[in-house]
Amino acid sequence: MYIKKLTIWLFMLLAMVSTACSDIRDIVGGGTQDLPSDGVVLTLKLPNFTKNTVATRANEQPQINSLCVLCYDADDKYLGMSKITGADITPKGNDSYDVKVKAVPGTATLHIVANTDISESDAKVADGKNNLYNATRDGNPNLDAPVCWGSVKVEDLLNPSTKVWLFRQFAKASVTKDDDKVKNFEITGFKLFNTATKGTIATKSLDKVALSSVDYTNEKYYSMGEHPFYETPAAGKAYMIIKAKYYGGPDTFYKVAFLNNGTSTPMALLRNHHYQVKVTAVNHAGYSSEKEAKDNLPENGLSVEVVDDNPPIVDMIACKDYELGVCGKQTVKGNAVEATITFVTTKPKDNSEYNGLSVVSNDPWITVPDDKTLQASYIDLPTTAGDSKPSSPGRLYTIKLTLSQNYQSTAHAGTVTITSGDLLRVVQIIQLGYDFRTDKNRTVRIRDLENKSSDLNQDDYFSWMDSKLQGISPEQNQGRVRNDGLHFFVGKNQVYYLIPKLQGDLPPTYNHSLVNVEEITVSGNNFYKVTLATDDNYERWLSSEAVTIISITNARTKITVSYPVYHVGLFAQLTGKAATDYQLGESKASGWYYYEMVDVVAHITKTDGTTEDKTYHMLDRNLGATNNGYYSPSTTALEGNKGAIGGYFKISEAYDSNSAKTDDHVVKALAIGNFKVCDNMCLQGLIDNNNLEIVEETTPYGEKYNCLRINTEDRRDFSQIFIPMSGYYEGKTDQDLVYKDSYHANLWTSSRLSGYQGFSESSLEYGFWYLYLDAFGKSLNMSNYRFVSGSSGQNKKRYRAMPVRLVAE
Repeated sequence: MYIKKLTIWLFMLLAMVSTACSDIRDIVGGGTQDLPSDGVVLTLKLPNFTKNTVATRANEQPQINSLCVLCYDADDKYLGMSKITGADITPKGNDSYDVKVKAVPGTATLHIVANTDISESDAKVADGKNNLYNATRDGNPNLDAPVCWGSVKVEDLLNPSTKVWLFRQFAKASVTKDDDKVKNFEITGFKLFNTATKGTIATKSLDKVALSSVDYTNEKYYSMGEHPFYETPAAGKAYMIIKAKYYGGPDTFYKVAFLNNGTSTPMALLRNHHYQVKVTAVNHAGYSSEKEAKDNLPENGLSVEVVDDNPPIVDMIACKDYELGVCGKQTVKGNAVEATITFVTTKPKDNSEYNGLSVVSNDPWITVPDDKTLQASYIDLPTTAGDSKPSSPGRLYTIKLTLSQNYQSTAHAGTVTITSGDLLRVVQIIQLGYDFRTDKNRTVRIRDLENKSSDLNQDDYFSWMDSKLQGISPEQNQGRVRNDGLHFFVGKNQVYYLIPKLQGDLPPTYNHSLVNVEEITVSGNNFYKVTLATDDNYERWLSSEAVTIISITNARTKITVSYPVYHVGLFAQLTGKAATDYQLGESKASGWYYYEMVDVVAHITKTDGTTEDKTYHMLDRNLGATNNGYYSPSTTALEGNKGAIGGYFKISEAYDSNSAKTDDHVVKALAIGNFKVCDNMCLQGLIDNNNLEIVEETTPYGEKYNCLRINTEDRRDFSQIFIPMSGYYEGKTDQDLVYKDSYHANLWTSSRLSGYQGFSESSLEYGFWYLYLDAFGKSLNMSNYRFVSGSSGQNKKRYRAMPVRLVAE
């Protein structure tokens, strides 16, 4: 038998200080000695509970939906509880929330539990003592609104530096691979075995599992992404099975043990930790079945890097006696005057005033707090939250840096160096550039959109782009940023831009081989006129690649604005009958759309039987689509890509046999300049060249789906584009429509069915039948359909409408 060896790096995300903190803003209590009587206002901090995406303006949603505040006396005897609903949890911004709690007279300790209801039996045992350390929750843990717990002593509330931490009830695991080192190895999922089926609400020790005896899981389904599980006793019992394809072969299975520091010592699986398994080397296929992998011992080499989950401590170093961990790169807006960083040190306290700790920055725009402020910015991390005198294995520091605003459009990059004893770590601070798009002194104007009337000359280009141009935002472009610069059109360009010239401007800098910038006067105002320097062509280039950023520096204000320039796509308007009569569907595509262009290569068979490879310039999305991703109605993770379908278009309105043979007025109306509805030769050639294919994919949540994609010639920036599932509509009017084949991906072509395909040009039916692309499951075909109901050259006016894709040759 071959030895199946899988070398793994296991990155364990330690969350000793992971979720919520609270600052005391007003000290109140229900009659307890030395405290006012009207309650305690706590500010809860929830870093990383809101998941914002790049270049979006996602609204923050509170992830603490409810709180139970439980009161215990000095003997840990239960006194009562109060419940706080979401309506009384007030968001403050920056993941902070205000809540007011009250203490029953005689309270010594408050326990705070989030996102689960607490019963009397959870709160106390028969003699009234605290039962939170034994009370459990089971079922699937919720990553978005986790059950959390924390505690604080009432006497500590008098200290304004007191922090209250809430700890998650569970851990989580994920699997990745080192793409630089591991080739020809595709991870398709993982399962955890022998993890606990439940966990306690509270814990007396963060480095020990609360329950000593539990039932163990036997998971049924493979996961991708982050997978939550309950902390598990009996180190060495739990393990992972990774399912993967080795060199494109069938699924193969690897057993992974959780071991410490590359040794044979089992790792305890604790709450609030993130266990990240990273595959760094594979030398053979795994076991042929899950059962075979489970029945054998794992053969692993494991190393562990300790990182803190929340706040994001991502870089940790250790010496013999202590550790230092710091947060990752922090990014703030250009007008931000503060940035928050966190770090944790386990260096024991000594007799020196500052314990060998320093925080410094040599960047003139970053100011760190003085030593006294720094020393007031920490919280001791308790090992045992329920003891009267908790031990202190470490300190977590949360400090605010003071920043000078960045008035340049390019980002500032600086560093902060943290030293604890003999250990040193660096945190990078990125301050984004000035947002020139909203500067009223530099309102950019676009001219000659479609060479038509003046109402298409937009006097606030970026505002128009944000409000009117559909499909341009990063979330509609698989994260690609295209809404921050000036666009010149591929194929045939006619647009140019006017940028206001201000007093004190220095001469602009730009790439003279690609753009021209000249000073002009319009209606008494001075502008820079920016035009394309090259002849019309289909060559793709980006600012980041061609260094075509236009930069203007003002000597008086010292402000520099920079405009990225793009030659990758075009803007086009769906209007007239293309936006009305030629579409069927519940809603019709209309208005302005952004399209990006890619090159695709088809293997063409010519009429004389010879073949050739032909390059087409294809738009990255369907006509009228607001999204260039893949859409599948049965795949939860892809539901947000429904805008990728675009409009459902008729392909012809020919009314009799004679007009059907020659009438192309609908096809012509759907064209954008030289970009026209693709024909059968293009799509069939892409299939023949294996560039149009159906591939099984897996979402980060483990959902499998069949993806219809086209491989492009741009392997760096845009390696694939997609044809979404769409189905088609059939009907005479919008009132009698029938929607069919929702799980099919369909595209009309501009090619009539003729000759060897079915009809001679003399047939009454020639011109009524068009070829179209039809993909379903793993079946991909060029099929044909009558564009309208009827027979023998008749048009019964019940049309079929499908999406279309445009290409230029």
